[in-house]
Order: sequence, then structure tokens, then C-alpha cells
Amino acid sequence: MNDKNTSISVLSDKFDLYMKKGKQAKEQGNIALAKRNFLLASEVMMQMAKQSQGKLKEVRMDRARRLVELTDNLNKKPIKVEKSEKPKGENNNSEEDEDVKKWQTAEVPKISFSDVAGLDDVKKAITIRMINPIKYPDKYKMYGKKTGGGVLLYGPPGTGKTMIAKAIANEVGAKFYAIKGSDIVSKWVGDSEKNINSLFQEANKQDRAIIFIDEMDSLIGKRGVDTHNDKRVNEFLQQIDGVSGRNQNLLLLGATNRPWDIDSAAMRSGRFSQKIYLPLPDAPARKFMIEKALKGVPVDKDFDVNRVVEQTELYSGADIEELCDRAKDEPLLKAIATDSVILVTNADFDRVLEVLPPSVTKKELKEFEDYNNEVSSYIKKPKK
Repeated sequence: MNDKNTSISVLSDKFDLYMKKGKQAKEQGNIALAKRNFLLASEVMMQMAKQSQGKLKEVRMDRARRLVELTDNLNKKPIKVEKSEKPKGENNNSEEDEDVKKWQTAEVPKISFSDVAGLDDVKKAITIRMINPIKYPDKYKMYGKKTGGGVLLYGPPGTGKTMIAKAIANEVGAKFYAIKGSDIVSKWVGDSEKNINSLFQEANKQDRAIIFIDEMDSLIGKRGVDTHNDKRVNEFLQQIDGVSGRNQNLLLLGATNRPWDIDSAAMRSGRFSQKIYLPLPDAPARKFMIEKALKGVPVDKDFDVNRVVEQTELYSGADIEELCDRAKDEPLLKAIATDSVILVTNADFDRVLEVLPPSVTKKELKEFEDYNNEVSSYIKKPKK
């Protein structure tokens, strides 16, 4: 073995060691240590690239850049590191079969619009764009109403985007395919595109289907930075264009907490041209959620639900669900210890509110509101 190969071998071992330490730190929640090890792994991979030639050099340099990008995003969302080289002769038929089985497990959800608190404007817009075209195709044809294309739901985390998507599927009796990055992104180059293709093929077989792309920014991010992302985005756009105008019974719905990170081409007409903002729940919606969470629960007769509503102004739907669940903990434990009925009171909510702040900060909320205002400015023309 010559010196060059020995050097590559040593570097490869160092790379694997740093990657292993980085993944372990990430799983343990030590983000700072994880980032340090992933950056060290990137540096080693760049050294390996400098000793390589042709396509292998390009692949290794791309992977080093990819690791830096993933490290930068480590605090933002879960990350799955892609590998760039697939062993020759590797048989992935079993993995592809598993993907097909996964797509085939989609069923019609049991959640309806009545389960979704508030968001009346959102429900109306979705009914016009996605539900009525399937329920009343003749009427839409009579009025020459344009159908097809996708809808993007955006807003802070925990505002009910997934629940809305399931309610749509229920309203039209459609198979529901809820897709996340981990379902599509493969560790092998080219397999992500195959997964996208197989998903659309399977959905097209159904009489009615909804493809719900959660965390859409992780799958259709802005192009020009990462070649893996670029190929994935191109495949998604081709599949979307193939559906638009041809299969009116296949609906496309996207959701994101970072709409500004989605590739602009995905927002064009016929794709995800309609963007709907899901804000934090207003007071009536929060009251609905709290009363629903306490339905059938032994509650003190002096319990003031309006007080809790006022205390949760910046709380998302997911935050309120967590709050109500944790507020029952102490009464439940006391009921078990005393073998009696202990009532839930406002004090139980006060106790939890002291340690459970809203998950969305005012700064983050302003980002969404600014983006929504920017989107709305293109739609609403100022009065003269």
C-alpha cells in the first residue's frame, strides 16, 4: 500500500470517528459537541477530497460542504446526513418494497373540520380550493372555475397544519399520504428521487388521494447550495407538473414553519401558488381547545376558563394541549394516593404556566407576520 492510500485510510478512519461522536452527541442533546465533531468530520473529508481526482474529488468536496450546511442547521430542525457513494452491487429492492408498503398504508383520517378550533377563514379558503372541486365538479365546470395545483399552509409550529390536512382528506374521502423528510431523503444518491416517483405513482392509483408534505422546506428547499437538494426539488417539481391539470382527484398540500426557505419555483401557478397562513389560535379558539381538553374531567365549579384563555395569548394549539394535560397531573396523583376525586383548579394551570412558556417567541411570530404581510401585499392592491 503506497503512502497516498495509507493517508486516505487514516483520514477515512478519522472521519468515521468524528461522525460517530457527532451523532452520539446529537442523540444525547449536546448540540455544541455534535456541531464540533461534524465540523471536524467536514475538515477531514475536505482533506480526502484534496487527495482525490475526478468524480471522487467532486463527491467528497460536495459532502464536506454538505456537512457544514447541516451543522449550521443543527439548531433549526432534525437532520439526516446523506451519504454520497453507494456500494456497487448493493441491492436496495427490499428498501424500495418497504417504501411501497409505507405508501400503501395510507388511509382516510377520522378527523373532521369540527375538530379544528377556529380558523374559519382557512377552512373557507380550503373548501373553495380543494374540497368543493372534488365534491361538485360539474358546478366548477359550469362556472369555469380553475382547479388543480397545491396549497401551502404556513405558520408557527403547533398551529394545526397537520390536523387541517387530515380534515381535508376526511371531507373528500381521500387516501392520506403524510410525508416527511425522513420518508423521502435517502442516504444513497438518486434514491430520494426514486422515492418521490414511487410516492406519486402510488397516489395516482387511488380514486382520491392527498399528498401532504410536512416540513416542506426540508424537501423543497432553495436550490443552488446543495446538489442533493437540487435534484430532489427538480424531481418534485416534475411530478407536481405531471399531476396539475391531469388528475383532479389527487390533491397536493404542503406545510412549513419556514416558508421563506422554500424554492420559489414551487410557488408558481399550478404548483403551490395558494399560500394560507395559520396563525396562533385566537381567544375563542383557545377556549374551545381548553374546554375540549377538560370535557368529562372533574373540574372545580369555580374554575375560570376565561382566565386561562387570557394567560395563554401567545400559546399554540400544541402548547395548550400540553398545558391542559400537565395541569391534570397533580390532581390525578392525589386522587390515586387518597382514593378520592380531586378537582382540577385554576391553581393547577397556574403551576404549569410558571414552567411552560409558549414555544413561539415574539421575534419568531413577527417573522411569520412580516412574511404574511409581504404575501398579502401581492394579493391585496391598495385602494386609490
